[in-house]
Amino acid sequence: MNMIFEKPGQTARQQDSLDAAFDGLFAQSARLGMEALIYDYTPVPRSLEGELITPSLLRMSNVPADMGRLWCESGYYQVDPVQLYALDTCAPFVWSYQRPDRTSLRGIISERHQPVTHYMCDNNMPCGATVPLHLPRGGFGTLTGIVGQAGHERDLSHVLADLSLLAHTFQEQIYPLFDQQILTCRFVRLTKRERECLSWSAEGLTAKEIARKLSRSIATVTLHLNSAARKLGAGNRVQAVVRAMHYRLLDS
Repeated sequence: MNMIFEKPGQTARQQDSLDAAFDGLFAQSARLGMEALIYDYTPVPRSLEGELITPSLLRMSNVPADMGRLWCESGYYQVDPVQLYALDTCAPFVWSYQRPDRTSLRGIISERHQPVTHYMCDNNMPCGATVPLHLPRGGFGTLTGIVGQAGHERDLSHVLADLSLLAHTFQEQIYPLFDQQILTCRFVRLTKRERECLSWSAEGLTAKEIARKLSRSIATVTLHLNSAARKLGAGNRVQAVVRAMHYRLLDS
């Protein structure tokens, strides 16, 4: 099953191009022995509290029908030990949920990760290889190939270089297809006017000066700034600007 999870707003041509690129990638990864394939991308990988942010783009091939929903809507992505490890390394790695002590996951897996580890083993996806993709301006992605044969993780080390080449080539191919919906972090949702007011605030303008720029009342500008600060969990405007910059909400 080829599953697609992304933010709305992409054109049919963009989606078709992404589909074709991922289908081609899956075919190439199958030659390396991969039975399932997962790709994800997020413009901002972690919240300010350190939690993983659900990807803005997720592609899955030959996985159970409920996997995408669990990872995107039920919090499995946030406790996925492969994703957690990938974010802290630049090198491709082999992992196993049945024999983590033999792979990069040794010392990482705990009871917190059981929803993921049990699901993967129950669905005959016990091991695989993952390529972290640390991208310009803080973007992050991973490409993960999965095999169903227990103990096969030792053989996967021989294909890491080839899988890494496929992953980076694929990323270069599809990155130009990413629209603003994919490139914008959706962890916090600000209105256009809230972002605009925060952007001017980041330039050092007061509410009175922003009101003059936007031809709005000071009360209206203050309302937008306060609303943005509340959504961002900020105690003041300076903190709101810092938090908005972390989530790349002030990018042009």
